[in-house]
Amino acid sequence: MTDKYHSDTQEKIETIIYNPGLQDSGDLEAGTRTITATSKPSVVDYTANLTTPNVPDTRVVVRRLCQRLNIHIDSFGGAQPATKLNYSIVVNAIERAAGEFTGANADNLISWDITEGQFSLGNANIVEVFLWVDTGNAVISVCQLWQGVGTCTTGWSSFPFEVKHSGLVQVSTNFSKIGSGSAGCHLMPLGTSSAMSESLQADISSKISIVNGRFAIRLKGTVDTDLNYISLVDVGLSHVQ
Repeated sequence: MTDKYHSDTQEKIETIIYNPGLQDSGDLEAGTRTITATSKPSVVDYTANLTTPNVPDTRVVVRRLCQRLNIHIDSFGGAQPATKLNYSIVVNAIERAAGEFTGANADNLISWDITEGQFSLGNANIVEVFLWVDTGNAVISVCQLWQGVGTCTTGWSSFPFEVKHSGLVQVSTNFSKIGSGSAGCHLMPLGTSSAMSESLQADISSKISIVNGRFAIRLKGTVDTDLNYISLVDVGLSHVQ
């Protein structure tokens, strides 16, 4: 004889699709620019507004964005030629990266992560690039910025993406990278003994049982100037009612 509980139990399946994509400023330098300032200027050299779409469901949480900059230095010059181009990257009014580029007639690359509280979803993140030389001048012809839900780290330490749910989950995700290395991706139940699903391909699909209500998608790369990012996530959630 079937009891009332089992005869009334039904499974509910929901699907959440999040497509954060990749944000690309394009080349912000229409021609060439000669940098002659020998200290951080008071006026920004380049500005980009990069908007990552907001999540479609409160159970989806973005924990981390990655941003990447390319500055192409055509040449160093001057009576006493410059040997380095200093940079300061300010994101939403806070400096997030600083250092120096030394490659003449070359692309000069830097990537950095920003975490919750440091970025906005659904609204523009204002990225400002300040440049100055040690002496002489530097001629640049490219300034380009990218942003994505991801990381520049080369170890399994970052969780760019998290889903809150209890029950069976079917996850499909597409991930990629901007740069010269390769990207890897994990599906990781948090706080459980369940096995992780790992792939080094361009997309993964896995069924995992979540017992404590959370799982993460984590990324890594092989080159720390790359941007490894999640371009699409399709999450199927199963509930027992």
